[in-house]
Amino acid sequence: MQIPGLIHLAGKDTMSNSVLLLTGASGTGKSIYCRQFLLEGISQNDYCIYMSSNLTVDQYDDLVSNLEKGIVSKNSLFINPYINEIEESKKLSFTMKEVTSALNRSGVPLKQRFVSPPSSIATNPAKNVRFICDSLTHLLALFGEKSIETFITKLYFSLKSFNASAIFTLSTPSTSEYETNRISSIFDGILEMKLEDNGEALTRRIRMLSIKGMHHDPMWIQFNISNEGNVSFHKRSNYVFCFLCKDPIYDTPVMYTELPFHAHHLEIYKKLVKIYDFDLSGIGIPTEPINANFFFIDIVGLSDPLLSVNKQREKIETLNSLILSCEAFKMDDKKIILPTGDGMVVGFPLNPELPLQLAMQLHRELRKYNYEKNNEDSIIVRIGLSTGPVFTVNDIKNNQNYWGPGIILARRVMDIGNEWHILIADNLAETLIALKEEYKKTIKLIGNYRIKHGQEIRLYSLHSNEFGNSELPIRKDF
Repeated sequence: MQIPGLIHLAGKDTMSNSVLLLTGASGTGKSIYCRQFLLEGISQNDYCIYMSSNLTVDQYDDLVSNLEKGIVSKNSLFINPYINEIEESKKLSFTMKEVTSALNRSGVPLKQRFVSPPSSIATNPAKNVRFICDSLTHLLALFGEKSIETFITKLYFSLKSFNASAIFTLSTPSTSEYETNRISSIFDGILEMKLEDNGEALTRRIRMLSIKGMHHDPMWIQFNISNEGNVSFHKRSNYVFCFLCKDPIYDTPVMYTELPFHAHHLEIYKKLVKIYDFDLSGIGIPTEPINANFFFIDIVGLSDPLLSVNKQREKIETLNSLILSCEAFKMDDKKIILPTGDGMVVGFPLNPELPLQLAMQLHRELRKYNYEKNNEDSIIVRIGLSTGPVFTVNDIKNNQNYWGPGIILARRVMDIGNEWHILIADNLAETLIALKEEYKKTIKLIGNYRIKHGQEIRLYSLHSNEFGNSELPIRKDF
């Protein structure tokens, strides 16, 4: 469900199905903004609940007068907490029951909520739920701070249960700063409006002040209100996008090597380039990593100039076929698969044993394959195993890809190895040894090895009569 202007406010549609607080002084346009959210929802067959203690039923009808009455009655409900003819102390609890009953009637699928619906559900359910409370300021004056805090906290969790998208308005500075802070802490995000007078005209602006659980750089966006009461946002063609995360930069960008960055992303970029020697051109990296267990393999001697290109291609295709035939490869549907030219990297997010099992099974298959082959046709490999984080990234063609320290470490471990070595980084090896007695017999510590940039890692080697190489790797200078 699209919050009006969200793509301009947050840079992307990240706040759908969220409960937001809209603040600003009187006259900035909060009610008009809510009206647009309401009308768009009714028109899109969403179930809309509009709550206001300072509107009559007739005034609400005027608010939605440009829509067909049948559509309005089917897809919306107006609630005024104060016109109920019941005791003052019971008005809010009665209103909460009205909202809950309306949410139940919305027909939201059971999988989207955690409350039990009544026996009668609407025969023509709406697709989504929108809720508007305009305004909390008036409710605070009528019922007091403590009662309203309790009321909106209960309402918040009820709306979240129904996966609703909601906007509550609060006038500032008429509400104390202390109370505004207490109330705002309940919501998923805070929108803020302001009205500027430059002497010739009034300018309205809005920004996403904060988003719970997400870094955000607030930026004021200008909007207009037409004579018909419609809100339109000024489209900005001059956004500068961060080279690392590909999100728009709302404040002044930090420039580095003629590339723009968010201030908090520049140091990340420098570190990634320095440590991992990785070309980040055309790639955006999100903030959340994925942890996986990695199998990194390449064919030893594939770049030999005496081998024809056709022979190199045949070896790569054969190796891929043998990997695909291994049972360990087939066991994880969520695995990450990346071709590397002369080999492959496979990531298993769920099971740390699968890279090890794949290495052992593949070695057995390769020994069978090589049994009757001459030296030119045989396939000899080396394998590195590790565990660590990776990021989901988009490459220059906007295809989803993976990259990160977990893959880089597996590559560094493999680079240490020679023919038939199956080497394991300590972070994965020690986990495996603790799992099964049999691994204690086949996974052996071989010592510390130095890799690129002077980093030293502790390595284990996997070997038996059927797989691996029992000899120590030849130490190399990187």
